[in-house]
Amino acid sequence: MNLTNRHSQLIALNALALFIFGSGCIVVVKEDDERRRYLHGSEWTLEVVFYRTQTVTLADRSIELQFQEDGTIDGRAACGEFSGDFSVNENEGMTITSLTTSASCQENEALSMVSSRLSAAQSYTVTESNLTISTPNEGYLSFSSK
Repeated sequence: MNLTNRHSQLIALNALALFIFGSGCIVVVKEDDERRRYLHGSEWTLEVVFYRTQTVTLADRSIELQFQEDGTIDGRAACGEFSGDFSVNENEGMTITSLTTSASCQENEALSMVSSRLSAAQSYTVTESNLTISTPNEGYLSFSSK
């Protein structure tokens, strides 16, 4: 009986060791992991806003944002700062909510337009150096990383 218990314990320990070894030492990088790494790992500078047949290029490149791991956005503009919350899903869907701007940016026309487009985000594509956030009516915001 003692031998049977010991044999059962060894089998259980071997199974645990295989589980720990298998889950702790083998890392599979999925495309989703790559997208999240690029999204969270960069500071993004706004290049172009396209909305309805109008393209706006921001020559001063003064609007920058970062997507944080905790689901928040931190941004800077020439007039001050802005922030909000975001979520993404495995199908490249994106939602951005609760955007707020500092008092000094309340009347900034460029940031107001960008904020309204960010709030309408539907999806995104990202590489190491480019981020495109798609909005309704075939609109988009295009960013580059520093």
